[in-house]
Amino acid sequence: MTARVHVLSSEVRRMITGTIGPHVALDPEDKRVRHIVAQLNSVESTLDLID
Repeated sequence: MTARVHVLSSEVRRMITGTIGPHVALDPEDKRVRHIVAQLNSVESTLDLID
């Protein structure tokens, strides 16, 4: 269980930095991008609490 949570946490971090990060850099004021980042940060925080 703990290993799976760690893998999921790593995947979320990679998605934020690799996929969402460039979109934030292009348009940091985009409402959709900010919403996605907020949601993924929430998932990351939850996984950190479980791990």
